[in-house]
Amino acid sequence: MVTLAFWRVRETWRLLLVATLGVMVAVVLVCAVPLFSRVSLTAGLRAVLNATPQDSEAILSTQAISLNQQVFAEEIDQPLRSFMQEHLGTAIKKRPEFILQTQGIDIISSDPGESGNQMALLGFDMQQAAAHAELLQGRLPEQRGAELEGVITQKTADALRVSVGATIPLSFSFYLRQVSHLQVATQTLQLRVVGIFAPERDDPFWQGYDFDPSPLGTFISYKALMSTDTYLALLTTIGHAHEDDGVVYFVPNQQPFLDWYYTLDVNRISMGTLDDLIARLFSAQTQIVHDYGQTPYFSDPQLFGPPLELYGAPSTLERYRDRAAVASIPADILLIQVLALTLFFASMIADLIIDRQAGVIALLRSRGASRHHIFGSFVTQSIGLGLIALAVGPLLAIPLARILGLRLLAPADQNALNVIDGSPLQIALTLRWFALAAAACAVIAMILSVRGSTSQDVLALRREAARSTRHPLWRRLNLDVFFVIIALTGFGLSLYVTHTGALDARTNLLISTPLALVAPMLLIVAGILLFLRLFPLLLQLGAWLSARRPGAPMLLAIAQMARAPRQATRMILLLALASGFGVFTLVFQATQAQQARKVSAYQVGADFSGTIPPGIFEQPPLAQQTAAYRRIPGVLSAALGYSTQAVPEGNNQSIALEIRAVDTSTYARTAIWTDQDASQPLPALMQELARQSASGGSQIPAIVDALAWNALDLSKGATFSLALSNSGAFLPFIAIEEVQHIPTVNDSLVSGGTGDYSPPGGILIDYQTFATIFGRATDSPIQRNEVWLRTSDEPAMLASVRRALSSGPLALVPFYDRRAMIARSQSDPLYVNLIGDLALGAAIALLLALVGNLISSWLSARNRLMNFALLRALGSTPGQVARVLLCEQSVVYSIAIGLGVIFGALLAVTAIPALVFTSATQALGITSGEFYVIQRVLPVQMVIPPSLIIALALLVLLCITALGMMARIVSKPSISQTLRLNED
Repeated sequence: MVTLAFWRVRETWRLLLVATLGVMVAVVLVCAVPLFSRVSLTAGLRAVLNATPQDSEAILSTQAISLNQQVFAEEIDQPLRSFMQEHLGTAIKKRPEFILQTQGIDIISSDPGESGNQMALLGFDMQQAAAHAELLQGRLPEQRGAELEGVITQKTADALRVSVGATIPLSFSFYLRQVSHLQVATQTLQLRVVGIFAPERDDPFWQGYDFDPSPLGTFISYKALMSTDTYLALLTTIGHAHEDDGVVYFVPNQQPFLDWYYTLDVNRISMGTLDDLIARLFSAQTQIVHDYGQTPYFSDPQLFGPPLELYGAPSTLERYRDRAAVASIPADILLIQVLALTLFFASMIADLIIDRQAGVIALLRSRGASRHHIFGSFVTQSIGLGLIALAVGPLLAIPLARILGLRLLAPADQNALNVIDGSPLQIALTLRWFALAAAACAVIAMILSVRGSTSQDVLALRREAARSTRHPLWRRLNLDVFFVIIALTGFGLSLYVTHTGALDARTNLLISTPLALVAPMLLIVAGILLFLRLFPLLLQLGAWLSARRPGAPMLLAIAQMARAPRQATRMILLLALASGFGVFTLVFQATQAQQARKVSAYQVGADFSGTIPPGIFEQPPLAQQTAAYRRIPGVLSAALGYSTQAVPEGNNQSIALEIRAVDTSTYARTAIWTDQDASQPLPALMQELARQSASGGSQIPAIVDALAWNALDLSKGATFSLALSNSGAFLPFIAIEEVQHIPTVNDSLVSGGTGDYSPPGGILIDYQTFATIFGRATDSPIQRNEVWLRTSDEPAMLASVRRALSSGPLALVPFYDRRAMIARSQSDPLYVNLIGDLALGAAIALLLALVGNLISSWLSARNRLMNFALLRALGSTPGQVARVLLCEQSVVYSIAIGLGVIFGALLAVTAIPALVFTSATQALGITSGEFYVIQRVLPVQMVIPPSLIIALALLVLLCITALGMMARIVSKPSISQTLRLNED
């Protein structure tokens, strides 16, 4: 068998090479997808950890019971650092940031009115603080000074009426250890003000600490920046003056907080190590309480931060892991579908190899070879092809995954490519099970195809090639009918789960998405089986119709296909499935891009929007403040208003409502509304709202969205009362119009982790009318807090707007940028992972389908050279012979492309609404790592991209060109030339 296998390689090496490439493509695809997923999901994980400096910090916090320099170094700092290094190792950076914060120390003052005020001292490393503090006067404290020095802000200096060089006396209390009890002692500390500074705004170095004065009941709490080393040295001096061991024992209300801020080494974290990192963080979080729950020097150590679970709330790492698992389900299912198509290609090539060697099989059988010998030789060849693909495929998958990462990932995310750096052999070994599974499936598919062909003798094979008489097993058992019933049942179940909302949000995501992908594929498989049953009948009908029309080429072509439809059926299905998957990929990509634009516009409400911080400046009149924003370079239109929450009067106070009071004169040309938000155009709605508001009634005209309209059981002209959340006053409203949605009111935002979220309804009103009636009801004005901007698309103008909204008197905190959200959503690594897998699978499947069909067409034509020569001998011209082949292949390619469009449309209509997802974390100010899906706010609308039309046109042009060349070649030989060619 081995000898026969290698002997036939010399004769069929071209087909074997194509089969090897097919199996290799299957292995490369199966290995490249998880490898690229590893890169893209790692990029998403690192983006979550790098969203803010705090997102990658693990904070170790404790309170000191007794302290001095030696105790801190040997009994507190060194053991805790060793503990963190032992449990987290290379996952964290070795040098954490340490902050010592005293509790409020009473300020000694001769003024009785200031008695009770306190000073909290914050100890930092002065060498590091120098780069983050702007000195206004004086200097920073010395790292190891002889006396306690501190710097304060200008507001603190003004409040305390001190300047540089002044001292602030502090009353410091601590324990003296007596023989039978503890005695409280008090010592005055002199805090010398050596400078006035301004910490950089929003600098992560300060860990959110605010050095300005803050109210403390009826008193005031002040803060000063000091050197940690100086403070520890001062405690050592105090301890040696009162205790033999030189240790200061703190009274409970004077125990300082010790905080170590450990930063995760994000560049070392990957999706493959995420589970291990979560486990190590959890272990450290629980073990530190067990090991250091109570010591003589510190108490109650806690490890917390965004990467760690806290009181049952999942960490950002856990939330991302869940999100990645949900988003990976579609990619895995689509990968299996593309792999099945690749295996179909391999089995088709195996059939061609058998057909090509029918004569050799007859010769071998006549010389005593058994079916087992022939079958074994083909199996040997198949296993050899599988071994070659198994050895080469994983290595080729590495550069393919790298190319995809460089092409699809944003530049800021491409550092995730370091997860596939290193030895190619080591990386290939991590893919061994994927590669082995793909190679084994391909070999099994080829063996099954070979077994079905070699189980018949050569005469039966030739008869079956000339006229099909043997029906396959699935048709004899009517399995297609059974499969159609299963497909329809699964599809109905998918529709029920997806559209009824019977499950909670998380379960719905885990179940509906796989069902939405599997159910259409079941329908497609059922349609394929139905096509296989009906296609021979349709060919017979076509031959009957062609016989009644003039011209022989079409009759001969369809008659030949009707006699033996197996070859045409394989070609049609291969190209139809591949082109259908390509259609689905292009439609999905265009739909996802459009959905990202629509959702971003809905969340922002304009090109830019944001909240005016309270108390920054006294608000000028509405027109003047609007003009100030309008004068920002790049702003085309500006609208201001007021946003608040409210609850209805009566028994419906569980319903949450969002109120948007807008300037009707500018809002229409500033905001972005679509026909999904309202059936009427926004200018018409604003004109109606302004007209109703100008009547001067005691009720506020309101445009209400569908959710609030139904919840409040409203009708046109109905009145209702709402209590504003910020004042509690009930105000009267009158409903004048219903719209589907009001942008920026996310009335269908459903968390990926909970199913009990109550979506808010939206109400749109005129700002001037609202301000007037609110002022009458509360005798107080309202402060405008919302801004919407329409801006130019020019990059320089956009940069100007972003600078103006980030700092200065017109700053908005926070502000939302529609274009930036679109860019973030399109570069979202989870989306990139899905679209990369789809694009890779579609391109490979389509390429294999074209290669397989062209080879199959060419071999079919070569095998029928004698038939074409006989037509020439009977008087046919080369052009007529060529038209026979062109008609036959045109029917095949036309039906294949038509079925591909139908299959792609079926996949798009059924699967895309459940597959399109939108991450809304940035738009809504949600904690980093939360995963939200807009489920009902913006229904997904299919988009037919121009690239689809271009791709189909190119596919048709390529097929026509290949057919023309093939027909030109095979139509020329005469009988004598054909005989000589067959002898060769």
